[in-house]
Amino acid sequence: MRLSFSSTLTFLALVLAWNSASHAKSHEIIHGVIDGAPFKVVIPEGWNGGNLFFHVHGWRPEDAPHQADLNVDDPFYQEILSSGWAIGRTAFIENGVDHDAHTRDLYNLKAWVHENLGPVERLIMEGESTAGTLMLRIAEQNPDLADGVIAKGAFISFDDETHDSYLEATPSIPAILMSNLTELEGPLAYTTKAQHAETVPALRPLLRVGHVNVNWKERRDAFNAMNNWLDTGKTDYLAEGTRTLPPRETNTEKSERSITNRVIDINPFYGNAFLNFHPNEFAEFGIQTGDDFLVKAHGNYWKVHYGQSYGDVSLGEWVAFPTASDTIMLVRYHESATETAGLSIGDAVTVFRLAN
Repeated sequence: MRLSFSSTLTFLALVLAWNSASHAKSHEIIHGVIDGAPFKVVIPEGWNGGNLFFHVHGWRPEDAPHQADLNVDDPFYQEILSSGWAIGRTAFIENGVDHDAHTRDLYNLKAWVHENLGPVERLIMEGESTAGTLMLRIAEQNPDLADGVIAKGAFISFDDETHDSYLEATPSIPAILMSNLTELEGPLAYTTKAQHAETVPALRPLLRVGHVNVNWKERRDAFNAMNNWLDTGKTDYLAEGTRTLPPRETNTEKSERSITNRVIDINPFYGNAFLNFHPNEFAEFGIQTGDDFLVKAHGNYWKVHYGQSYGDVSLGEWVAFPTASDTIMLVRYHESATETAGLSIGDAVTVFRLAN
């Protein structure tokens, strides 16, 4: 394992002086590169070993940014940081899916934390989509890497040993499978088949549709359930995991003809935009699931289908749907909505009904 010169300088600089934002929030942010894999580690004040959490991202296009993104302002991360957990993320050596290489990168990041920041006494890893599959693969083949894993929206196959999603349902460390209703079949089959495994996994369905459509409270409660499982040796092997978020002020501008709000976040890897509308405002405006509507941004218009997930439209077409965080995601399926519409965080987006 080689720590790059740039990461060494970053680490030393951050040890000597925290930036004011990090210091104010009582955590330190470290960026670096290990054997070509960018990483980001966030440690709470005074952390010199102990509990560590990894979030592991799923598939990214080859031409997507190669970076270890981690929004420390996310309420989930804020909670576990305040509880004394360090957080890590690797962008892997390259985009795409390579479970063997990605497993090595996770071993490397764990070892780097252990050697440079303090001994790792407990590691919980959470992976989404193809990384959900990776979590279960690690539970089966590399149980020394983590103490417990959370697999969100995992793709699962028992038939083709050459496929990236092939699994044997033989975990030997605690594993929680968290899944939306539309992709529950695989996780249900996995937990059923694994009833005689060394460690029987737990199923945590979310009562909504979508792919990895999960909010911060649901992540937090799954994390707490895993932590409690590791503490006590006991868990609920079937637990409904859906959680609602408190009401929030959206500042949506409303008229008889349109509603307007702003882009509050962007996924730079897929080009999806998150709009600050609450899904209830779409319903109040008369847009229901299955309807088409118009989106206006920067003087241009696009016809958008109001669906439930990405696959509700054909490649290249536009779709929007509610998120578990009570926002609206705007997607151009397998294309970049943000590049097509020239959207940035803070940009205004106006929605118009289409005549029936």
